[in-house]
Amino acid sequence: MYCILSLASTSREVLAAHKAEVWSSLDENTKAVYGEAYLDQLYANFEASSRTYPTDVAPVVAVMRSALFSKQPRSRYTVGRGTCVVMYLLMVLPCWISDRLSMAINTTGHDAYPAKLQQQETTS
Repeated sequence: MYCILSLASTSREVLAAHKAEVWSSLDENTKAVYGEAYLDQLYANFEASSRTYPTDVAPVVAVMRSALFSKQPRSRYTVGRGTCVVMYLLMVLPCWISDRLSMAINTTGHDAYPAKLQQQETTS
C-alpha cells in the first residue's frame, strides 16, 4: 500500500514540475493568451484521466516497435480493446458525428478554456 501511495505522490510531483517547466518556457504573449489557469486545468484533467490508464505499457511498446521496424508501416495502429471499433466509426461516420464522438472520449476535458476566449465570452 505504501508503494502505491509513494508512486502516486511521485507522479504528482513530476507533473507539477513539468507544468512549472512548461509555464516558465512560454513567451509572455502565449502566457497572456492562455493564462496559467488553463494550464492548471489541463494538467488536472490529465491527472484525473491518467488514473484510468492501464499501468502495463507493454502492448503500446510492442505496437510502436512493430511500426518502427516495419518495411511498410500502416498509417494507424490501435492498442487495446475497442479501439479498432472506435477508429472504424471515426472513418465511416459523418464528420459532425465523428467530431462529437471524439469530443466524448477526449481526455483533456471540456472545462478548460484559454484566458482570451473567456474574456471574449464575457464581453459579448
